[in-house]
Amino acid sequence: MKPYLVLLIILLLAGPKAFAKQQGKATDSLRKLVSSALKNSQQPVDTLTIHRINKLAGSFFESHPDSTLYYGELAVKLSKKINFLAGMANGYVKIAGVNVFRANYTAAAQNYTTALRLYQQLNNKKGIADAYTGLGRVQYFLGKYNNALQLYNQALPLYLKTPGETDEGDCYNQMGNSYDNMGNFSKAIDYYLKSLIINIKHKDTLAAANKYSNIGIIMQELELYPKALAYYSRALALWEKLGDQQGISTGNLNIGDLYIVQDKYKEAMPYTNKAYAIFRKMNDPEGLGMVYYDLGLYNYYTGRKDTAIYYLNLALQSSIKNNMLFNTAYAYQGLAKVYNSEKKYALAYKYAIGAQAAGRKLHSLLVLTDATLQVSTALAGLRRFEEAYHEYVQYSTYKNDLKHNEAVHKVMLINLELDFAKKQNQVNALQHKKEQDYQTSLAHQNKEIIISAGLIVILAIVALMYYTSKSKQQAINKLLEQKNQEVIQQQTKLNELNTLKDRLIGVLAHDLRAPISTLRGLFNLMTDESITHEEFMAMAPRVYATLEHTSDFLDTLLFWINSQVDGAEPKTQNFALAGLVNRELQHLDEKLKQKGITTQTDMPPETVVLADPNPVRIVIHNFLTNAIKFSNRGGVIHISAAVQGNSVAFCLKDHGIGMEADYLTKLFKSQVTSHTGTENETGTGMGLLFCKDLIEKQQGTIWANSTPGQGTELCFSLPIGKLDEV
Repeated sequence: MKPYLVLLIILLLAGPKAFAKQQGKATDSLRKLVSSALKNSQQPVDTLTIHRINKLAGSFFESHPDSTLYYGELAVKLSKKINFLAGMANGYVKIAGVNVFRANYTAAAQNYTTALRLYQQLNNKKGIADAYTGLGRVQYFLGKYNNALQLYNQALPLYLKTPGETDEGDCYNQMGNSYDNMGNFSKAIDYYLKSLIINIKHKDTLAAANKYSNIGIIMQELELYPKALAYYSRALALWEKLGDQQGISTGNLNIGDLYIVQDKYKEAMPYTNKAYAIFRKMNDPEGLGMVYYDLGLYNYYTGRKDTAIYYLNLALQSSIKNNMLFNTAYAYQGLAKVYNSEKKYALAYKYAIGAQAAGRKLHSLLVLTDATLQVSTALAGLRRFEEAYHEYVQYSTYKNDLKHNEAVHKVMLINLELDFAKKQNQVNALQHKKEQDYQTSLAHQNKEIIISAGLIVILAIVALMYYTSKSKQQAINKLLEQKNQEVIQQQTKLNELNTLKDRLIGVLAHDLRAPISTLRGLFNLMTDESITHEEFMAMAPRVYATLEHTSDFLDTLLFWINSQVDGAEPKTQNFALAGLVNRELQHLDEKLKQKGITTQTDMPPETVVLADPNPVRIVIHNFLTNAIKFSNRGGVIHISAAVQGNSVAFCLKDHGIGMEADYLTKLFKSQVTSHTGTENETGTGMGLLFCKDLIEKQQGTIWANSTPGQGTELCFSLPIGKLDEV
């Protein structure tokens, strides 16, 4: 038997379903989800993301083990931060699978042991079973098959308690591998067939291909070559159908090896060469080591012994490097056979002793039998005849035991195959019955569909008749509805215009009273000669400036009124808020001085907005007049603007009388009773409601913050503009 082929099959099954599917769109989608979650460094990673990271680690195992290791370690690291035990355990299992693949068995055992402890804390039966199976796999690779079987037997009862049979089938397969390499072929076949029947039942094609290959190896060792070829061919056909490159290379290697042991070298080489090409493309050192062994045998049997030694040495180096004891034993045995044929008995004895020691360590009767024959031949060549005779007697004992075992195994194999065929027929019959039930159900559904379709046709005819009789009535109703909508729209427009009228009257009363009163007072003083002509002339520029600002403000207001009445779109442009603020501060300078109020501005050049400046100017003017009105004499008004994402926030804060919370909530919702200012200034209560309408029409928002006795902050935000277009 050549157990290194079994080793490759186990590698195909290493990790939680690692080789079950090729990477595809699902992996790409999963990677995008994980990447998106990890980009947000402000929030801790949640358990769902860690679960996805572990799933991503498993999906990379076959093609990119380094990626599996990276994501597994990442899952452990993130899980530790939030004490997520399940995430840690699953991550350690992924890391362990890579360490097994790389023959780092000490690290793998530590990883599985840590995962086992975590799963036990969680009382996760499947996780505990997976950890036992992983530890068993490590013992298998170390050649400690009894230890491996003990661990598998701990895992199996737990798998039987969990839903589904897939894990149970995988465990049977691992147990079959161990019995196989111990030379207990009947038990190995028994477990392989148990696993295979589960694979067939659940249509797990890849796993079934692996079992066919394993059974073929045993058939080859029992020299049942036609049966072995049938199982190998069945496995290869399934691997080719799935496009599984690892399996295709294994299948070709198996068939090539089968032809070599039958001395059919011409038939063997196409398969061996194809396996070699795939292993090289995949950069698989273990697979290449297997091919080197077969090439060594091929060259030995075809008389090219120097070339045989070259390839067998390559196989030996690969098996030692990857800590594969069975492959090492066979490489030693092959070198011993070649050197004995070359009469280089000292070298032959050295390698034969190595093969014999490996066979004892592996408890493999097959390896011991072949190795002992090579030891006897080498000792005879070295003229150590007594030792050679003793080894030959031992070889004969091993040979007889092996033949006896093979005979027993062949008899049991027939019974096992018959039992398997019976179970497979039962499974096929059950599946056939399910298909028949499905077809019967489908037929009933088709009948129901036909009846339903007939009823639908009848209902459709009735509905058509009803529709025809109602169509005229519906047309009349629709026409009436349209007329009603027109009336409602006209009423809505009239209401809006009426509201606009009320707001404008309030604004005009609020903002035009002061300059007109100033002008009237000035002329009264001049009429009753309370001031001289020179004093009048000194005051005139300031009064003129006030009137100029009032006129300009009135023009802006009238412009906005026309736009509302005509329904015109606002004329947006890029402009700096600082310019509007400075302009309004100049016009309100007299009012500020009257109450001794100072202003502090913090408006960087980049606070540029994209809006219609006319309504924005009205809002800033209203904010300033309100702040002056409710500020105490000698107070300070803070004016600021700052970029916040895709908008610019403007705020104006006074330190005056402030307002109560219930008053604040009504400020932008309806007309409120206007309070008098700190020096009995009056207002309409419509100004801020008017401002809200102006700002929202510019795609902005408006808000206020206030604390009684501490002042009020009025703010609005507008879309950010482009500084280079100002």
